[in-house]
Amino acid sequence: MEEREFNETVGRLIRDARKRAGVTQEYVGRQAGLTRGSITNIESGAQSPPIYRLALIAAAVNTEPADLLPPLSLDAASGLAARHAADVAAVWAQASKRRGGGGEG
Repeated sequence: MEEREFNETVGRLIRDARKRAGVTQEYVGRQAGLTRGSITNIESGAQSPPIYRLALIAAAVNTEPADLLPPLSLDAASGLAARHAADVAAVWAQASKRRGGGGEG
């Protein structure tokens, strides 16, 4: 998965979760310390949220951060830019621990 495709998928997952939660982009932005414009850019895939902001976005839409990431194998994550691959691996490891798994994606 390329970085652009990854960002677009994250954006779609965030948008879908926001709509399910019944909240606006403005609300999510306020909760995450971002502008509505930034949320628009994130949802379109033009901007990727830093991991800290992703956690705040997840809280605003009442979901887990891992639910806002595409399911990736470790091989697929290795094709991402290093900063994204490391973030994805960290979030998936944490989610796996919470769910009682072994920490591998």
